[in-house]
Amino acid sequence: MRATGRKRPLGSARFVAIAASLLSTSLCPYDATAFELFGHRFFEAEPDPDISPDAQRYTIAIDTVGADDDLHAAVLAASALWSGRDETPPPSTAAFLSRVNAEYGRITAALYRTGHYGGAVEITVDGRDPDALAPDAVLPQPVAVAMRVTPGPLFRFGRVEIAGAPPTGPEDADFKKSTPAEIGLAAGEPARAGAVTGSEKLLIDAWRRRGHPLASIVKRDTVAQHDSSTLDVEITIDPGPAATFGPLAVTGTSRMNPEYTAWMTGIESGTRYDPAVIERGQKNLRRLQVFSSQRIEEAKTLGPNGELPLTLNVAERPLRVIGGGVSYATEDGAGIEAYWQHRNLWGHAESLKLSGAVNGIAGVDPKDFNYDLSAVFTRPGVITPFTDFTAELSATRETPDTYTETAITVRVGLSHAITEQLAASVGLGVTASRDEDSQGTDNFLFTGLPLGLTYDSRDDKTDPHEGFNAKASVEPFYEANFGNAGAILDASVASYLPVDREGRFVIAGRLAAGSILGAPIDEMPNGRLYYAGGGSSVRGYAYRSLGPKENGVVTGGLSHLEGSLELRAKVTDSFGVVGFVDAGNAFASSYPDFSGGLRLAAGAGIRYYTGLGPIRLDVAMPLDPEPGDSTFGVYIGLGQSF
Repeated sequence: MRATGRKRPLGSARFVAIAASLLSTSLCPYDATAFELFGHRFFEAEPDPDISPDAQRYTIAIDTVGADDDLHAAVLAASALWSGRDETPPPSTAAFLSRVNAEYGRITAALYRTGHYGGAVEITVDGRDPDALAPDAVLPQPVAVAMRVTPGPLFRFGRVEIAGAPPTGPEDADFKKSTPAEIGLAAGEPARAGAVTGSEKLLIDAWRRRGHPLASIVKRDTVAQHDSSTLDVEITIDPGPAATFGPLAVTGTSRMNPEYTAWMTGIESGTRYDPAVIERGQKNLRRLQVFSSQRIEEAKTLGPNGELPLTLNVAERPLRVIGGGVSYATEDGAGIEAYWQHRNLWGHAESLKLSGAVNGIAGVDPKDFNYDLSAVFTRPGVITPFTDFTAELSATRETPDTYTETAITVRVGLSHAITEQLAASVGLGVTASRDEDSQGTDNFLFTGLPLGLTYDSRDDKTDPHEGFNAKASVEPFYEANFGNAGAILDASVASYLPVDREGRFVIAGRLAAGSILGAPIDEMPNGRLYYAGGGSSVRGYAYRSLGPKENGVVTGGLSHLEGSLELRAKVTDSFGVVGFVDAGNAFASSYPDFSGGLRLAAGAGIRYYTGLGPIRLDVAMPLDPEPGDSTFGVYIGLGQSF
């Protein structure tokens, strides 16, 4: 297989006056014409300041003899001359020849990575051996470089011996590939160099998971048997001594309390060394939003009692931050929100966040808008490093088509991260509200005790490609004005399945259900009843426009069921497309009885990927619209729909 490349020609030609004539011009095959008069040049583009006047330009042709497409692509990717053929040329002949000589090692390493240990690399420059060229040689502009790569046969692993490998154990349960054989280091497998180096890292990591932080490779022998095209490998690993966590020193704090910062890692001195504990501690520090960077460094040697000293290096972020966002949907209107946050009130990452939002901006009358004002205080690490206390005061006004609700809520709660994926919460909330709908006006005093569990194994919170996000909650409640006691049950799960290895195609699904027990519809606050429709529910239908009806007016239900299915495709690094189907409804009974059926919608969208997550634009159409329903809906937001 052969590939050729050429440096781009200059954009203008250069003409030089000759002898004593005042002016001379000549024709050239380029579009631009330039001349020199009394030492000044006219009609010539400025030279590129990044290109040296002594630069050595070149063309390159690479021939990989008998190679398939994958091997040819690997050789091209390894060649610095090939990848740099359209970039700034080497600044001199010496620099050019140095780059040429480095190609032998680059291409040989690429052949080793693909399991070819008997190959040959031949390079000529202007038809000559590069070693025969002096560093100041005068070469043509551009000079022709020819490379001929003969990969040789594909080698396979022959004898594989590993001394000091750890025994399998429960420490490996969370790892899909935990042995060298599982990543290709086994007799008969293609002898790719990455299988050897990858196995060494795998073995070291396995010993570290077993409490040996200083595990190291002390011997690696690889012998290529050219007569049989096999590669024999011998690896010896020294696990080093078992260790416990030693003292944790903290550097870089200014407003944060260093002792509290160390405590928030959850690393306890004297307990068995475990790299997963260190990783979890760093993640716990990241969620505080106080530090711009945090890194735990391990000592290179153990202390006298077998303890491993640790150092936590941090850099603090500004104390205060402001932010905001906008959203738009044809059915729901525009929305705008803003917030101010103090990240560290008293040195223990206590935060105070004041936020406000106006949504449902679909007209000019402010009385038709939705309003939300809140103040949230959070104190992390109240009982354990992974337990947070939250207190919130909020005021809201919601004005969907079917009702108007004005409410004030006071809420306190505790949340605890049981593991990195599993979290639990408990709270107490009191809401005083005033509801106006087609049935009249009601006042409510609602007290709830929400209990919840969340399991989140998504690989990315704004653009997940794999994993699950499951939530379940039960909220016993008492409503004082009507004297009703009952419970609200909610559950939801979202799953993500990559179709291809790179994760460019993802199937995403979501299912949610809920039920209210212990109170009739007309004695529950509208804001606690179930509705469907809107950008986070059944797209294509207006916000909270689906549910049981009374005299043609949606009243909200005591149960709901909804789901979505999406196929997400990342077309380029910046853009993607999505196709989706949504279904759902709310029902008058405490359990979904499908009396009103499921309302369906379908649509498509595009995604623009940013560092904060994908910007979402979706267009949805109801598949079974009723009189008064819109024909389509447009939704704009940040992050995937779920």
